[in-house]
Amino acid sequence: MNQIFHRPWLVIRRAAGVGVMCLLGLTTLSTTLQAEDVLDLQAATTELSYQLTTAKSDASHASDKFAPAVVQQFALQQVKALGSLQKMDQGWNQAQLDFTPLGPGTHSWLVNAHIDGISVGYMIITANRTGNLQLSEYGQGEHNPYDLSLLLQSLQRHHLNLEELSHAEDIQLRYASPLLAYWKVEQSGAGTIYIDATNGDTLPNGAVKAMERESRVEHTRPPSPTLSLSVQLQSRTEEVPKIPAFSADPIYVQPDFDPADNLLWITSEAVPVTSLQPLIQQWKNHQAVVFSADERNVLYGGPLPVTGYQIWRMDDGSEQMEYVAIGGHSSVKRFVPIDTLMNDGHFYAFKP
Repeated sequence: MNQIFHRPWLVIRRAAGVGVMCLLGLTTLSTTLQAEDVLDLQAATTELSYQLTTAKSDASHASDKFAPAVVQQFALQQVKALGSLQKMDQGWNQAQLDFTPLGPGTHSWLVNAHIDGISVGYMIITANRTGNLQLSEYGQGEHNPYDLSLLLQSLQRHHLNLEELSHAEDIQLRYASPLLAYWKVEQSGAGTIYIDATNGDTLPNGAVKAMERESRVEHTRPPSPTLSLSVQLQSRTEEVPKIPAFSADPIYVQPDFDPADNLLWITSEAVPVTSLQPLIQQWKNHQAVVFSADERNVLYGGPLPVTGYQIWRMDDGSEQMEYVAIGGHSSVKRFVPIDTLMNDGHFYAFKP
């Protein structure tokens, strides 16, 4: 049996994320929009969507105005892999792709897939410090990061003038390594506000700026071997290199839950995870799993439920990448590399 009060400093650190999550949930509840506010929000969303214009790129016509041709070709390989799963296709093969660069110096692009305005899913493609492209995260369905309704609700909580802020230069889409998707909102004559693009929560300025610095340093470090689905980014030539082919296994899904419903996991030992197999074993034992990044939970919107996985494979059998699903209860469900999570936090049995 685990000791209830072992390593109290770590327990407090894990609990801090839960406390912030609960507090923010209550704040959101207390500011629930009335009927007339909903109409105003819808009108503001429509207006802002015109201002924050994304690149419309037909899948059959590459354009490097908003994303290099090799990035678009890499995205099409992801679409092909996802579309090959008939039960999970959801229209990927028929979708139009919108490419949006995620801020200067981030080497990342948001790819929204939709059919007649209805979202199919999203991907975030990143060039790592070796210059290779990798699928940093992705999701299925209509709930995607950078949802304008989340942004506008957050701005209303800050009592900001939406008309003054409804310009692309004032509201910027950003992405910081390893997995922070956020908006940077610049106010004339006032401080900058950072907003989590997966749940609409306000992020602490100091933590975001520190992560931005860390992300920039990451791109200057000597390269180290990493497991990724990658292709060299050729930014100075129109020639598109041959992109390796790969496929995706069917998605394994677990029920969603709220980590704050049972806090016993905070006092437990982490599940030793060096690959996907220990998590699979937890699920075979009918045990839900929580991911916690400890003191960095505020940058994940966590702690978060782990609710599934999907394995991607190179067609030549040379490599594979394991993705796990995090979020889904109070934030967007995101499929992210398990290697990233292992480097940034720990996994816990929900009911130890």
